[in-house]
Amino acid sequence: MSAAEVVPPQRDSRDSPSSPLESRLASLAEAVSRLEARVADLEVARPVQKFPLETVLSSGRTAPATLPSPVRIMGLIGRVCLILGGATFIRSLVDAHTLPQGWGVALGLAYATTWALLALRARQPLDAAFHALASILISFPLIVESTVRFGILEPSLAALLLLLVTCLQGAVAWRRDLGAILWIASLTALGSGLAMMAMVRAIEPFLAVFLILGVATYWLTEGRRWQGLRWPAALVADLGVLILTSLAAWPGGIPETYRSITPGRAIAFALALALLYLISFSWRLLRQRSPVNGFEIAQTGLILLVGFGGALRVAVATGSGMGLLGVGCSLAGLGCYAAAIPFAEDREETRANFRFFTFLALVYLLLGGPVLLPLGVFAPLACALGLVVMLAALRWQRTLFVLQSTLYLLAAAMASGLATWTAKAYLSPAGPVAALTPVGFLSLAGLAGALALFLLRRPSEAITSQVRPLVLVLGAATTAGGGALLIQAGSRFLPLDPGALAAIRTGVLSALAILLAAWGRKLPVLQLRWLVYPLLMVTALKFLFEDVAVGRPLTLFLGFMCYGATLMLAPRFLKAPVPAAPPQDNAPHQPEVHP
Repeated sequence: MSAAEVVPPQRDSRDSPSSPLESRLASLAEAVSRLEARVADLEVARPVQKFPLETVLSSGRTAPATLPSPVRIMGLIGRVCLILGGATFIRSLVDAHTLPQGWGVALGLAYATTWALLALRARQPLDAAFHALASILISFPLIVESTVRFGILEPSLAALLLLLVTCLQGAVAWRRDLGAILWIASLTALGSGLAMMAMVRAIEPFLAVFLILGVATYWLTEGRRWQGLRWPAALVADLGVLILTSLAAWPGGIPETYRSITPGRAIAFALALALLYLISFSWRLLRQRSPVNGFEIAQTGLILLVGFGGALRVAVATGSGMGLLGVGCSLAGLGCYAAAIPFAEDREETRANFRFFTFLALVYLLLGGPVLLPLGVFAPLACALGLVVMLAALRWQRTLFVLQSTLYLLAAAMASGLATWTAKAYLSPAGPVAALTPVGFLSLAGLAGALALFLLRRPSEAITSQVRPLVLVLGAATTAGGGALLIQAGSRFLPLDPGALAAIRTGVLSALAILLAAWGRKLPVLQLRWLVYPLLMVTALKFLFEDVAVGRPLTLFLGFMCYGATLMLAPRFLKAPVPAAPPQDNAPHQPEVHP
């Protein structure tokens, strides 16, 4: 009986009035009746499906992974043994001279290829894996033995067969999703190629196979797993180029057993290694707009050392191929700058790509420029490029461009002879016997112009603090070059002897220390004050080891006076309060610097 059927006992209303308790019970019974009716309506609209307790508990359990039975594994191993037995039978026919060696090799490769094709049609992946493994165990040793032991296959034909067999095994592994088979086939192919390269003394055919496999592995593993295969393929290709360039640049000439190697082909292979990987990296980064990964950074460093470095080594050792190397490096540098343009907008996800391409462009241009052009032509171009890059750095607020501008200007100073001439002015016992060349003057003007551009733009303190070491390098180089000019001017107008030359150098160094202290107070943005105390220490050591050793009383007097005045004036300038930098109301707002 439900609660709706509960009826309070009836009483005679004439005997006594209804109590409050009876009224409350009646209201509760009515509410329960309404709830029961509503629940019944809901159950009719969507019935509740009931499950047994065992079904509910078993649904939470995960099905265990089904492993092949030992009986099946043993059967597959037995099948592989039978397949290898068939290959051994073909070998016995060749040893018994029943079958010619050439036909035996062809029949053995056809036999291995048949099992690779059967692996494609196998129903179960495990069957396909064992069939592919048997094909690998037959084909690669057959190629190596036919080339190294019997000499049936020429190195070029052996390299071609090695590439075809590797591609076939890779296709089987890729189609049937057999990662272990792909690893085994790749490593076996690379090891077989290295073994044949060493045994038959043939480098170029197998190196071409390594290059093809390296680039193909990079593209085939893009966007899928097994990306670890890129590493061994790339490292073997790098090793092959290193061996080839080392033999081509061997001291005393190419060894007798490798007379087939020519410097031109060695440079071509080295440049092919670098350009193939660089084009692949650039294409992927530009197409996918994804950040550069660790493999690309590491392989880029290796191809710089092994590829371009090896080509440069061969060109210098043999005196040939310099033009090809210079053109290749210069084109690669310009191409990297072009590839960096799409990533010029400062975003977090593309910042690494921008650094990557601009760094490569800098390296390639600095490598290829001096090789392709005479130093007298390269130095002005590097100086102009340094000033342009400094303008770009201050326009777009990129600290990476400040670094590149500094490197370009320093390269121009070295190519123009400014660095060597300055070092002779300070260190040579005879002093600067020759005047500075016009190209050297241009390089010195470029260093000073970069500092002037930096001062005119007056970036914020947060930006300046990041590039201050680079600006100090430019300031030190400019100061050293200016001091060398003063030493040359003094040596022209004074009777030149070792003591007088030492006094002139001491006076110039003392004057530079005072000027740096004064400029450091007036130009706080450059912080040239940091160069004062190192310069004072250098001047003191120079005075002790040069002036005292070769000086006369008069020259020592002049040296003591100059250095003493410097020790009095320079610290006073350094202790003076630094004036505040003027506000940059008229300067346009610039975003924060990002490398």
